Amino acid sequence: MTAFARIQEPSYAWEIRSVNHRNLEIRTKIPEAIRELDANIKAHTRQLLQRGYVEIFFHETPPEQISSAEPQQLDPELLQAIEEVSKALTVKKVVSVVDVTRLLQNPSLSRAHTTRTEYDLNELLLRFRSCLKQLIETRQREGEALRSIVQESVETSRNLLTKIDDLGKAQPKLIQERLMERLRVLDKHVDPNRVAQEIALLAQKSDFKEEQDRLTIHLHDVEKCLTETIPVGRRLNFLAQEILREANTLAVKAQLPACASLVIDLKVCVDQMREQVQNIE
Repeated sequence: MTAFARIQEPSYAWEIRSVNHRNLEIRTKIPEAIRELDANIKAHTRQLLQRGYVEIFFHETPPEQISSAEPQQLDPELLQAIEEVSKALTVKKVVSVVDVTRLLQNPSLSRAHTTRTEYDLNELLLRFRSCLKQLIETRQREGEALRSIVQESVETSRNLLTKIDDLGKAQPKLIQERLMERLRVLDKHVDPNRVAQEIALLAQKSDFKEEQDRLTIHLHDVEKCLTETIPVGRRLNFLAQEILREANTLAVKAQLPACASLVIDLKVCVDQMREQVQNIE
């Protein structure tokens, strides 16, 4: 499930990104100074997430970018050297225009007061957990939106099945009319009992009541999964594949043009559902 979370501190930042994935795969990009936290980070992530490709970043803020209350001090030795050069140019009657603003922007004029940041590993771990909690909350909000989308697909599929069932009742009569029309074109006498057997056989082969029943059961299972509080992404993915397979079989058996058109709409709806459940944990 796609999500993003970031917690910014003065000297560092935690950043976590997750995208869709069949399993749970974790990648950490943290500096060697805190590498010992890697095992704890991955273990804690596995406790709370079941699926997704998760990237965890630790960004260090460069020391010179960390705001400090200590006023900036210019290096007196460099300032003295600049003053001596300026006097020498004056003695030699060379005009020199010194841009003070540009000089102050030169980092080499400032005394270095920065030292390597020392991190409290326990604090870092706590902040990481807060960032992961933020990520999970984002995923949950997306999950609620996906629940509504999948529920809407289930209701649409169920309505299409009802219409297909109503049209399917006229299918045996259509098969009989088509067979009788072919016999009239051939202008040959055929045993009526034989004709009745063929009609019954063709009607049996084109009967999709069994597929309708299985589709109804699968749609009910999808709705049940949407009410669960445990991860159901894998089961929903399997159900979506089974629903699509039954819809394909139904498409082969549908004889009426209107019925075939409804089955195509059903397949489109189910395929959209299948794409959405890939994003559910």
